[in-house]
Amino acid sequence: MGRPASSTVRAGALRAPRTEAPSTVLASRLAAEGAHVRCWDPLARHDEAEPWMSATRYASPEEAMDGADAAVVVTEWPQLKDVDWARAATAMRQPVLFDGRNLLDPVRMRELGFTYMSVGRP
Repeated sequence: MGRPASSTVRAGALRAPRTEAPSTVLASRLAAEGAHVRCWDPLARHDEAEPWMSATRYASPEEAMDGADAAVVVTEWPQLKDVDWARAATAMRQPVLFDGRNLLDPVRMRELGFTYMSVGRP
């Protein structure tokens, strides 16, 4: 497979139908654009359909982000607040972080060196 063009920190969007979950829509689009999707999901099922069958799964968010060009936070798993974001920023090839849930502190993420984007706030 090619280089990790993107990393998705994906977490069990179990409330929405699997094909409509934001993480599934995003991962499908990234894969269609040629990204190698890397993910972490503590509740992932291994019998899932695409795009998850082609994604590389990791045991921790930090492992999923190691060497990635970007990371996307799609749900509010409490474990994501405990990530060593300073280490993640230095371990990523390009520390680009899109926080789709406004889970993280934008000022802190930028201080750690991330190009940080979120929804509905600067």
